[in-house]
Amino acid sequence: MISVAVVSYIMGFSTVSYAIDEKPNMSFGIISDIHLQSRIDNSGNPIDDEQAEIKLQQALQDLHSINPEMDMLIMNGDLTHTGMQTDYDVLKEILYGTPHPQNTLFAMGNHEFYSAYRLPTGEFSKSTFPNGVTEQACINRFIRNTGMPSLYYDKVIKGYHFIVLGSEESRITNWNNLDSAVLSDTQLQWLDHELKETSKDQPTFVFLHQPIPHTVAGSEQGTIVDSEKLVTILSHFPQVIFFSGHSHITLKNEPYTMYQNHFTMFNDASVRNPVTPFGELIGDSEGLFVKVYKDRVVVTGRDFTNKKWIDSYTVRVPLPKSIIKEGVQ
Repeated sequence: MISVAVVSYIMGFSTVSYAIDEKPNMSFGIISDIHLQSRIDNSGNPIDDEQAEIKLQQALQDLHSINPEMDMLIMNGDLTHTGMQTDYDVLKEILYGTPHPQNTLFAMGNHEFYSAYRLPTGEFSKSTFPNGVTEQACINRFIRNTGMPSLYYDKVIKGYHFIVLGSEESRITNWNNLDSAVLSDTQLQWLDHELKETSKDQPTFVFLHQPIPHTVAGSEQGTIVDSEKLVTILSHFPQVIFFSGHSHITLKNEPYTMYQNHFTMFNDASVRNPVTPFGELIGDSEGLFVKVYKDRVVVTGRDFTNKKWIDSYTVRVPLPKSIIKEGVQ
């Protein structure tokens, strides 16, 4: 006889009973905003951000201890702080020496374009921006060091569709872009095509470093140029669960870790520096752990530093029509 626990849906406001020993179809971790930095700081002094390195190692080790057979890991942008090769070298060294899933996907963040602020020797030089650096060179460096097939791409793992998006422009093209994501019509058309190829009866996971404006915590500012184009596409696919970082906002006691409006969105905090909505440092390291079942997805925040769970959210798939409305938490 299997024992049964009663679990209340966080979304949908209904109650359903599950077998507590039910095994998920797959599980994966999500981390972002790692900000590895090595070589030279903004003042031209040698630097090796040991805290960023330690926190990444702790996150990988903690996720491995939770489930050594975790199916995959997503590193959702701002892998580096300066975007220079020396930062990527530290990333590869840590990944080589720390257990993590063979299936590891990477998204490009705004900081991966930040080598445009640097001289070839590594010194910070805003006055000479972009210092001969092109966006394509930054994108090529990201692809070369992560082994990803392109800036945006998809992968099917255990029958589930994972889609990774990425900004194609930065301040190098237009200073008014600031740190927002710029997705071309070509990328958006590709996304729409990929989503139409997936079943609405099971979740599709979409990743972008920057959040959709005015949704999850920390998305109050313009974080995606012409974001309504992306929202229009995603709104046709209630099976989409969209994950973003960028804001660093902590998962602790934050009511907007999850946001729903036609599809579901999550904030994934930061490995290096989680902060409160008021910019106060939390001092820990945070990310998400996801378990996928036949009829639902359970997303739980994790404090990697203290090895503690934070809040948990259950997403029903397909998304109930009764809660496809703005502002449901």
